[in-house]
Amino acid sequence: MNKQNLFFFLLFIGTSIRLFAQEERDAFEMYGPPGETYTNLKEALKEPKQVYKLKLDYQVIDPKLQLKIPKLTEVQVLQLTANNLTQLPQELTSLSNLFYFACVGNEITSLPKGFGNFEQLTELKFQGSKLDSLPFEFAYLGRLKILEIQNNKADTFYFPNSFGYLKNLSELLVFNTKLDTLPSSFSEFKKLKSLTLAMCGLKKVPAEIGKISTLETLILDNNSLFELPKQIYKLKNLKYLSVKSNKIVSLHDSICMLKNLEVLDIRGNYLKEFDIAILKILLPKCRILY
Repeated sequence: MNKQNLFFFLLFIGTSIRLFAQEERDAFEMYGPPGETYTNLKEALKEPKQVYKLKLDYQVIDPKLQLKIPKLTEVQVLQLTANNLTQLPQELTSLSNLFYFACVGNEITSLPKGFGNFEQLTELKFQGSKLDSLPFEFAYLGRLKILEIQNNKADTFYFPNSFGYLKNLSELLVFNTKLDTLPSSFSEFKKLKSLTLAMCGLKKVPAEIGKISTLETLILDNNSLFELPKQIYKLKNLKYLSVKSNKIVSLHDSICMLKNLEVLDIRGNYLKEFDIAILKILLPKCRILY
């Protein structure tokens, strides 16, 4: 399998995880007023005040046209796919009305200065990038609700400690991205309902995760976890917990405290039949997949 096919295969897997947790959304239908989605930057710049949705896929962006991006003051939805970019144009930070931004298949290594100034940004996706971290100012994206980082190609990826102060974040998906550490500020999330950290090389989940009282979905698939922290059982609103394909040999009896848990997926671990039988007793109303 060549690199391009591998990328799209991993992208498909990541999307499948997302679909399982929540029905896929079409951003170009959800955001912005009804109307045309422009697919060519040159054409969009002919009537810049009329452009609300811009989808630039599989095309190299002319550097001369990049300089004119600030004219697109009304753009609310923007997707860049396979544009051979290693850096995002600095001019993008002038799009103050942006609600949705996706960067797919561009090996960008950093975000432009001022990226934290997108006051309206609600949904953000990076797929196939080469980011090693997010800047401190990322925490200024006060209206951000959904963040996805998939198939990141850097050796490791680092969240700044300020990351947990995204007060409106409700969904975080990190897939096939080697995580350095998780900041303690994860405990500061006030509205996070869905957290996916899959194929991230995690050997440990920080105890602070138990403080995210709003969590309803937690997916920790395909890591190197031997155990879950006891604090995870403080997640009273948790409905779906998946720890598929880890190295877990037992789960603490306090899992019975997860009264609202509907699905527990423990496939691909090392729990014995006796342990699974105990789980069924502790969680009589929960569907256990093993």
